[in-house]
Amino acid sequence: MRAQPLRGLGATAADDGRIAAFVAWRELTGEDAISIDRVCVDPRWFRPGLASRLLRHLLMELAPGRDALVSTGAEDHPAVTLYERFGFSRVGTVEPTPGLRLAQFRLARRSAESTE
Repeated sequence: MRAQPLRGLGATAADDGRIAAFVAWRELTGEDAISIDRVCVDPRWFRPGLASRLLRHLLMELAPGRDALVSTGAEDHPAVTLYERFGFSRVGTVEPTPGLRLAQFRLARRSAESTE
């Protein structure tokens, strides 16, 4: 992950200080948008809403008003639900390798702002 030009934000566990969850993203060159590369949560911390809090902070505080792209496993229902709850729309499905289907999502905020 360190070899890629990613920015990151993490949440640590109060009990031992280890990383419990993180989100990593990159700026898209030539667009006022970000591409969310990873949203990871330690399985011991699945239910407290850490992914939601990190994603909310990224979208509202660090990249406000910017479009966002993200992909996840097409059958990863918790992740699909998370992105849809934040207003992402499914824009496609790709199969980069046989048997690996990825759902692609976009949060289009700039066009929504310009029509208001």
